[in-house]
Amino acid sequence: MATHSPYSAPVDIEKFLYKLVIQLLIFSQGSHKLLEPHLVTIGAKLRSGANLHDLLQELQSVSKTLLQISKQTKEDSGADSGAASGQAQPDYVMQRLEELLTAAEVPLRFEQQTSMLRQRIRARQTGQAYKRVIDSAIELLLNIKDYGASEKQDLDLFLADLTGQLSEIEQHAESAGESNMLSIDNRHALSHEISRQVGDFKDSTQSAAELAELKTQTSEHLDRLLEQLLEHKQMEDERQLEAQQKIEMMTQKLQALETETETLRTKLKIEHDKALCDSLTGLPNRLAYNNRVEMEANRWKRYRAPLALVIWDIDHFKQINDNYGHKAGDKTLALVGQLLSSNCRETDFVARYGGEEFVMLMPSTTEEQALEVADTIRDIIQHSGFHSNGEDIDLTLSCGVSGFKEGDQHDDVFVRADQALYRSKQLGRNRCTLFADDLR
Repeated sequence: MATHSPYSAPVDIEKFLYKLVIQLLIFSQGSHKLLEPHLVTIGAKLRSGANLHDLLQELQSVSKTLLQISKQTKEDSGADSGAASGQAQPDYVMQRLEELLTAAEVPLRFEQQTSMLRQRIRARQTGQAYKRVIDSAIELLLNIKDYGASEKQDLDLFLADLTGQLSEIEQHAESAGESNMLSIDNRHALSHEISRQVGDFKDSTQSAAELAELKTQTSEHLDRLLEQLLEHKQMEDERQLEAQQKIEMMTQKLQALETETETLRTKLKIEHDKALCDSLTGLPNRLAYNNRVEMEANRWKRYRAPLALVIWDIDHFKQINDNYGHKAGDKTLALVGQLLSSNCRETDFVARYGGEEFVMLMPSTTEEQALEVADTIRDIIQHSGFHSNGEDIDLTLSCGVSGFKEGDQHDDVFVRADQALYRSKQLGRNRCTLFADDLR
């Protein structure tokens, strides 16, 4: 007797594969720096309603990146293996899941549901409760994806309606133009008819034998001219009224379109700003950083002005969460974000990269200058601890610095800065390290 797969229907298969992709995001985020750009792109495509075909290229890129990671040195492979085994632990999964929800672009209607789910995650559930949290997270992310697809459909419908209305306005404009051309033709015809009538009148006058006959002919010609003038005036009045009505209709439609377009523009701006902002710190998020670093890298390639990258990491952040609670952890993140942004130049760009990591782009700055500025900021943060529930919380950061060099792609610079950050951690934390070749 043949058995049937629980995912035999195409819709069920697609939903199942969506769940697998989302679980890939949950379990892979934070596992390796080279994976992060691909995972961010996949997440963005899922939220915009992408189908499986749209995801295929990025999933292939993830596969290639995983092969590249597997060819690293044994030391790096051992570190990655340790991270992967840590991901299998429920606590680690819950932490990564919370970070994913924090970084996700959550529509307003799902914010309350997301907040409640994060509270359940922070409770560190086990057993069946743990599985239910994972299922709830997957369901929420699928709902966000479906909502994004619905929003895209609404936008498509609006654009289709806009196209239809513009086409109708164009038809009215053409009709008004035709009426105007017809009026011009009628005026020419009337002018020609009057000239003909005047000519006939002259001929009749010359051939009239008696005054009575002349009067009669004159009266008849004048009556015909008056009749034609009145008929022409009536036709022109009707055309003018029709043209005025069409113009008023076009004006109303254009005003309605302007109102709809302004509403859509405002909504899109709000959603765009929200998509590029980290809700906890108020800083630009990873997506905004990816956009900015591409722009800065292109400017660096064109003008060759120095460009430095700094990666920051909060020391012992997990201990702050474990010892003082997630509220203190959130306060730590917000404070660090404020201190980083308020102690750099206006031309510098600071973003929360994810979790307890922050990134800083410093245009027109050599890596040595960036190291000096970073160490000054590190010292300021070291003396900016705070209180939580009557407890003094010490706050220190470590960072790694690297500059863009000939032939670099962003990933190359990021890996060097991350290696320098790792050396700062090895040397005892609360320090800034400039990448050097001996760190490879």
